[in-house]
Amino acid sequence: MATKVPATIRAAMVLARTPIVVPELTKFESQYIKYKSELERRLMWTFPAYYYFKKGTMSEYRFQSAQKKPISKQPGVWYPEGIPDIKHGRERSTKQEVIIPKENLEINDDTSVSRPVVKNPTITKADETNDTTSLERRLRNTLYLLVKSGSKGEWKFPSFEASSNIPLHEVAESGVKEIGGNKINTWTVSRKPVNVLKDDKNGSLEFLFKSRILTGEFVPEKKDVEFKWLTKDEIKDFVNEDYYSNTEYLLDK
Repeated sequence: MATKVPATIRAAMVLARTPIVVPELTKFESQYIKYKSELERRLMWTFPAYYYFKKGTMSEYRFQSAQKKPISKQPGVWYPEGIPDIKHGRERSTKQEVIIPKENLEINDDTSVSRPVVKNPTITKADETNDTTSLERRLRNTLYLLVKSGSKGEWKFPSFEASSNIPLHEVAESGVKEIGGNKINTWTVSRKPVNVLKDDKNGSLEFLFKSRILTGEFVPEKKDVEFKWLTKDEIKDFVNEDYYSNTEYLLDK
């Protein structure tokens, strides 16, 4: 009995833009990091001032004068938070706070020698305007390329009909550049498909390949092609339920 050949074979590209900045820490992660930091500071060796400041010099005097002196143990005094444990001028039961003296007299009193690091905003103009065609949005998340051809087309990953004697991953790669221009530079994670979608209506098979955008941008050369860069949660609102359920596990947050 002859095996039934699928009507068509297609190659689809799950093209992703990886996060630009690290994701925000959860409450538990923040508490754990703070706990580890405080524990390391309490258990660390006392700051070796003798290594950085020569004994008897003005630099040593300025450093020692800038430090907050711990409360020493006094006879007949009750300490509700525990008896002070002073060693080498440091309260050993808490972390050591090292204060850097301000040697430059031109610096104002309200200016720190060690200036704090000011972070760039993670909310971009594309986020404010909800520009889903921009790669400069949702910097903490992975974005995926979805396309739609024509007014009656459906949103899905870029998909192309296979040609004879051409590997499927190359069909997907060349197809993305054909509709999105040569300004985009991608890297295919593997030549092997990560999933196969079967259309029971016509018996066609669609092989999905994972890829990453390295440089450039997706600029459709055909006017009837629409595209969006969406997160995993956003994709759910644009594709049908079956399509999402069969591809959800391939997507990162």
